[in-house]
Amino acid sequence: MKFTLRGEQQEVLGSAVLYVSSSATLNARSGNWNEEFLVEATQFSGRVTSVNVAAGVTCTSKCTTTQSSPWTGARALTDGQVASGTVKYRDAPATGSEDRTKVGYTLKVTQTGTTPTKPTVTWSNPREIRCDSATTGGGNISTGCALPSITPELELPLSTYGAAAATYTWAQWNLPDKWGLYSGKPLTRALDGNARREHTCGSKSSIPFVAKPDVVPSDSCDEFPFASTQEGGTDGGRCAEIVALLENGTWNVYEADPARPVTKTEPCVRGHVPQDVNSLAGTAYSNLIQNQRMVNKDPFRMKVPDA
Repeated sequence: MKFTLRGEQQEVLGSAVLYVSSSATLNARSGNWNEEFLVEATQFSGRVTSVNVAAGVTCTSKCTTTQSSPWTGARALTDGQVASGTVKYRDAPATGSEDRTKVGYTLKVTQTGTTPTKPTVTWSNPREIRCDSATTGGGNISTGCALPSITPELELPLSTYGAAAATYTWAQWNLPDKWGLYSGKPLTRALDGNARREHTCGSKSSIPFVAKPDVVPSDSCDEFPFASTQEGGTDGGRCAEIVALLENGTWNVYEADPARPVTKTEPCVRGHVPQDVNSLAGTAYSNLIQNQRMVNKDPFRMKVPDA
């Protein structure tokens, strides 16, 4: 923003430019968060040799500011000087509910010995903050906050997740919906993953999953889209069934059931994957949910590096 000093005839007597920046990291496991606030004064000219800067923040809905000013009172800044400090927020939604809040900012700029006409500037952060308070499986209350306007991304490198990642990326690039790719449709979290998995890999599938331990050691059924997504839970009999094998440093994909040739029009894939990497990929998705504070139907993207 630009501060301008004018005379009685509205002539410009001098000016200064103020650069304002702020940075906050939300807490996925708490309703409290801090924001660093900074003002840099520069480009002074004419009779403006210093300015007094005061700052404050507010937030809407059930959010409160536990420290609304980054510093006490007004700070005098000359050319090249910086004022910085921390503001603090707290949001405590009711159990089982979520709260959405916007943060507002105020900056008051004056010069000693002059009469201000428009000293105060206000603006708001366009990104809405969502805090929720959910009941965990153990009956405890968990509160955390996130930016729902930012879509999380799940990374599952081939070098770490092996056959599981090879199965997912094959489905992304060969099946019509391209789930998780930026060129396709996002995946969205579902809370009833265990029930959905029964339809794809369990007893409710029209075609049972038959392990191939002679081909895949510790073979297990791995589905994509994941069962714990709104896109998962399709009848396993409708899925392309494949085996991804690492051969001479390259992942090759084969049909697992000759009686059901892969057409690449299927809505899902059912892969024969070693149990260890199947579980490891599931843990990675669970960590994403927790670290990004994803609630039911939150979208996310997925990519497989090294593919």
